Amino acid sequence: MLIHFVIMKRPFNRLWSWLCVACLSFCLAACGEDDEEDFPSYITDFMLVSTDAKGYITTVTLDNGSTYHVEAQKKMTDYPDTTLSCRANYVLEEGRLTLYGVGKVFAPKPVPASTFVLVQNGVPYYGEEYIPRDLMKVVSMWKSGGYINMHLGLMTTGNGVHQYAFCEDSPGHYSLVHLRPYADAESYTEQIYMSMPIPEGVEELTFSVYTYDGIYTRSFDN
Repeated sequence: MLIHFVIMKRPFNRLWSWLCVACLSFCLAACGEDDEEDFPSYITDFMLVSTDAKGYITTVTLDNGSTYHVEAQKKMTDYPDTTLSCRANYVLEEGRLTLYGVGKVFAPKPVPASTFVLVQNGVPYYGEEYIPRDLMKVVSMWKSGGYINMHLGLMTTGNGVHQYAFCEDSPGHYSLVHLRPYADAESYTEQIYMSMPIPEGVEELTFSVYTYDGIYTRSFDN
């Protein structure tokens, strides 16, 4: 299967696909029925969310490996019988975790560099030299729960949809693919969160992001 990245030449023409989503919200919980109720001091962090056959969240696993049951809170998602990498707002008190907002982060599996095709003006360009590497900022990057999690900064004006993917450049080395839409420019920094699933059997790996200061690379092992 080939992964196509299409350069759009007309401003505001959007390409919607699974590659375009940097952060997809799937569940927002109300903080209380009383508008005057004090909103709790919550934690915002990555977690793994498991759901049942109806899409209700049953358990969450925090970055530190601790798992909590939350099925009584009846938080529903569009993703039944699965485990998702998410960012969430929660409160942890006396061993009980309460969810206040959950959002699924961009977390597709990495694909080989040979599967990418850059399409410009209807002409396909094959080869690793054509893989788009538009620049990002790296705020932080770490490993947890079978994922490489990253907090990135995107310089943008909010025009168009950015396309992303994770690329396996060579055995054990992975990188971020990023194509900026033609209509967008660099004005302010948008916070972007992503998680790359670590392929089964990989014990050590490096991950790279093309940044304004050069290629940022981190090494990870078990």
